[in-house]
Amino acid sequence: MFKGRGLDPIREMFSAQFEADSDGYLYRKNRKNAPVRVSARERDDFVAAFDRNYTRAYRVTMIVTMLVILGMVTIAVVVEGDLPEPVTYAAVGTFLVVFLMIHRRMWNAPARALERRPAVGQERSRSEMRVILMAETSDIQSFIMLAMFLLLLFTLATQSTPLNGLDVFLMAVYVVVSIMTGLVIFRKWRLGRQSRTS
Repeated sequence: MFKGRGLDPIREMFSAQFEADSDGYLYRKNRKNAPVRVSARERDDFVAAFDRNYTRAYRVTMIVTMLVILGMVTIAVVVEGDLPEPVTYAAVGTFLVVFLMIHRRMWNAPARALERRPAVGQERSRSEMRVILMAETSDIQSFIMLAMFLLLLFTLATQSTPLNGLDVFLMAVYVVVSIMTGLVIFRKWRLGRQSRTS
């Protein structure tokens, strides 16, 4: 139960902060910060600790989520009506904030352990990070993501019921994500064109 297979992309993102080097690995927090040299053993220990702790947090999250849903349904049945929207938003918001705080602590564990170790290089610029991230995103993934969010936006905009506050917020999110995804596709196309002409 709760194998956490959906966590594989997060594990890969965490592991990607450790870049192979001739004498072990270079750790770059969020793949951007100045590199710090670590041994293969240290790298394996950091990755194993993250995998173990994040899997545990994922399982606890699933259990708490089911308990919260069960509790809200039980309350709604007892009072014979839906819970007020502010109560629902407050419960979900509190839960997300706590989970993000735990995620941040686990993610930054290597940085805390290595904060006294000197850097062996410079941090990457925004343009360097943009090139790296775009190179790792396939065109198919970008087009699928763009189509998905455009479909969600179209579905929400054409619904028959009046839009509420949450609908407006979701529409704004869909618009922003669609624009960002479109920019990624355009920049990848421009970089590819520049590389072919150079």
